[in-house]
Amino acid sequence: MGEKIIKNLRFKSNQTIISFISTITISKLKKMIKVKANIVRAIPLPPISLKKGPVPICPPNKKVKSFFDKIGSTVEIKNEKLSINFWSTSGMMASYYDMLRVMSEWLIKKGVKKEDAQKYITSLFLALSKDAVVNSKKNLKYLVKESQTPRGLNEQGLKEMNRKGVYKSIISTLNSIHKRLIN
Repeated sequence: MGEKIIKNLRFKSNQTIISFISTITISKLKKMIKVKANIVRAIPLPPISLKKGPVPICPPNKKVKSFFDKIGSTVEIKNEKLSINFWSTSGMMASYYDMLRVMSEWLIKKGVKKEDAQKYITSLFLALSKDAVVNSKKNLKYLVKESQTPRGLNEQGLKEMNRKGVYKSIISTLNSIHKRLIN
């Protein structure tokens, strides 16, 4: 869709163009707009409506960073090749929400009211995410280790998900999304 829309737009060389299109690179965009303008790619993800979450931008740009810092926390990426890695991981939001949905529905099938199930699951994962942010300077392996007790429930869950290849599947999916973005 982006290509169809862009060819009907007119740009000026004194503009800073911010592209939200994940599948059109800066070099492709430069050819499409036909003027020598400053182009920044950005990924303002849905949580920015809550003034939460990262907003990756590439390349770094002070004005664009200042704008997005008002609605999220800007992550400046030096080159487009690296930025594609961030675009790839942003393709996992629906999977994350679906995991929350599956756990909530599991609780509902076990007799928990829908409202209570969703409140519990979303609150739990909000707290876990906040804990991860607070500890973000540490290797995330630390949180994995610290959240388990020997022969405990979390150790069991982690082992079973590893044995079933869940995490390998995540890597495979990320690689597939990445491949789509570089082609």
